[in-house]
Amino acid sequence: MLRKFEHFIAFRYLLTRKKTGFISLISVISILGIAVGVGALIIVLSLMNGFTKELRTRLVGMDGHIWVSYPLDRGMPNYKKVEKTLGGINGVTGVSSFCSFESVAAAQQRGRPVYVIVRGIDETTIDSVSDIRNFISLGSLDISKDEEGIPGVIIGSYLSRSLNNAMVGEYIYIYGRVDMETMFEDMTLPPVKKFRITGIFNSGYYDYDSAVALIDIAEAQRILNMENMASGIVLKLDNMFRVDHYTRENGLIDQALGGTPFFSENWIEKNQILFRWMKLEKWAAFIVLSLIILVAAFNIVSSLIMMVMDKTKEVGILKSMGATNKSIERIFVYQGAFVGISGTIMGSVLGTVFCLIQDKYRILSFPPDIYFISALPMDLQISDVVSITLVALFLCWLSSYYPAKKAAELAPVDAIRSE
Repeated sequence: MLRKFEHFIAFRYLLTRKKTGFISLISVISILGIAVGVGALIIVLSLMNGFTKELRTRLVGMDGHIWVSYPLDRGMPNYKKVEKTLGGINGVTGVSSFCSFESVAAAQQRGRPVYVIVRGIDETTIDSVSDIRNFISLGSLDISKDEEGIPGVIIGSYLSRSLNNAMVGEYIYIYGRVDMETMFEDMTLPPVKKFRITGIFNSGYYDYDSAVALIDIAEAQRILNMENMASGIVLKLDNMFRVDHYTRENGLIDQALGGTPFFSENWIEKNQILFRWMKLEKWAAFIVLSLIILVAAFNIVSSLIMMVMDKTKEVGILKSMGATNKSIERIFVYQGAFVGISGTIMGSVLGTVFCLIQDKYRILSFPPDIYFISALPMDLQISDVVSITLVALFLCWLSSYYPAKKAAELAPVDAIRSE
């Protein structure tokens, strides 16, 4: 019964219009401020989660989960046997060999050279480890030779621009592996080979789109004089987040291949700096946007202090009738809690509904030919909603504690005499 009495008084005080009806307005503003802060936090963190997930999907989709390489320049011997061994490891769903090297390319045989990373891929197995077909915006994944015997090449969208806006069907020239020291000593360029552009991909990751050119692995082997050898093997797993079990020392790959000279690296290790910065940005956004809730919490402090001043006589009467200090303290804490809970619930509902609608209907969209995404990506995570809710409620409780404590310390006689 005592709690019901405290709840009743707190609710009546909160909605009072006696003398200073402005207090009710401040309470409404506080509720709206908390709702805006909570909603903004949920939307922004979901947006950052969405971008991280989108980037992760594209990175892994282009490159696979694990790369097993051979440190020697002459390449990995018996790579087909190694490929078969890796494919037999539990959890591995796809394997594909590659042969890569750094070089330069040009739109014309004597045109301006552009830096490229040439990667020879096996067209028969590439789909088991990569989603490259999904990223091709023009042309198709066809790296075979045409009627004239000219092999195909697939290039990134930004690399296409660097090569004088080279389009599908046009020809480019790719040089062999460039050794800068030898080139400057002899003043000669390595052998050059003509390729026909059969596709242009847009992964949304600039480092790939501006430099990578995909050719058939047999062509790369001929250019590098690495017949029957490969630079490495790409693996795809059934669970991309368990890569550490495979690449760590004495992991599943070491057990299968015997360790040295084979070296393995997973997608987390390769992009750890990028994802670390994205995680840091998420925390920074959380802290900055929490200031909106903090400002709203200060409104709670001011409204409750004004409430205490306005209800000093009533507090004295309640105490003279037997209300304890704890009861008075609870009355004002309940007022702050009502404002905090109302604002938090309102903001959580608005933020969650916005994220779900945007994720399903893609209302905020972008031109897909300009941006690598067609709409704002949303990834609503329950852990974020719970964290934001707890932070908002804690700040609201903290802001109501001081005014409630001051109200409880009022002496009954002095409070009654105040008016």
